[in-house]
Amino acid sequence: MTWMRWMGPLALSLVSLGCAGASTRPEPEGSRVVLASVDPACSPEKSTQCLCVGTPGAAAPRLEEIGVDLNALKTGGVPCVQGDFDQGGQPDYAFPGKGYSCNQPVPVRVLFTKDGQVRDVLALSREVSCLQLYAPRSTPGPQGEPATERQGLVDWGEGNATWVYLLDGKQWATTTHPSESR
Repeated sequence: MTWMRWMGPLALSLVSLGCAGASTRPEPEGSRVVLASVDPACSPEKSTQCLCVGTPGAAAPRLEEIGVDLNALKTGGVPCVQGDFDQGGQPDYAFPGKGYSCNQPVPVRVLFTKDGQVRDVLALSREVSCLQLYAPRSTPGPQGEPATERQGLVDWGEGNATWVYLLDGKQWATTTHPSESR
């Protein structure tokens, strides 16, 4: 009978250690976002063809929806624009969909991260042709592009319209501007 008195507390201690250990287990393979620029010298503000390589964690299905080749992302890289669109102090990544080449519009998904995990994935409100980083600026641009303290995305139009995307809380605020003086 005395052995049962000390077995009860011992069993509870082992169970509580097991539960505590469960919360510190490593995350499952592939759930972390591990992305990097293929060429750190590529400026997403000046180029439409900067590439990212790595794994998108739990955002993989959302990227597959628009035709992002996950195998190419892991091995050689795919077009993306890296920035901090939500001003969270952590990298965010905009991925144009299959067929991206500046010759045709494609859908875009933006992957927001926090501590190496997917925080959110948002779509842009329209398909884009030539996606670039829209850098902060203190004054409006020559065609009325907005002044902003945050990074955004831009689809510079030729002879038509330029579209600027800035995150406004949890949604993209989209504005359109002439591409050239008329």
